[in-house]
Amino acid sequence: MVELVLVIVIVGVLGAIAGPRFFSHSTFDERAYYDELVTSLRYAQKVAVASGCRVRVDITATTYSLTQQSPQAGHCDSTDASFPIPVRLASGENMNGSAPDGISAAPAITLIYEPLGRTNLAANQIISVGSRTLTIQSESGLVVTQ
Repeated sequence: MVELVLVIVIVGVLGAIAGPRFFSHSTFDERAYYDELVTSLRYAQKVAVASGCRVRVDITATTYSLTQQSPQAGHCDSTDASFPIPVRLASGENMNGSAPDGISAAPAITLIYEPLGRTNLAANQIISVGSRTLTIQSESGLVVTQ
């Protein structure tokens, strides 16, 4: 009986000390941020097409944000280069986000979705989020995941 209790105590101590080292949340955090960024890029394209206004996506190493042009007389102000209006979700929240600690995206870019869904990129753009990559096709604006 004493041996059984001793084995249970030893296993408990090892589990408390060594267990967390075997399970890291960084893989899950990386995947979650990657999926969030992919969804945001696709949403930006859909907002541009639906509203007829250009949408700017700013991606830094640890954040992203979506903004769009201001309206002028019921249409988008095509001369507006400031993109002052944040893109909002149906819930009213601004469409932006931050990477979890230890997760980053590269390279930092700014791209614009046109009302036809295309981007202003000269060539396809590959973005890495940790070990995962996504490609934004310049001509169609399509976001391809790998």
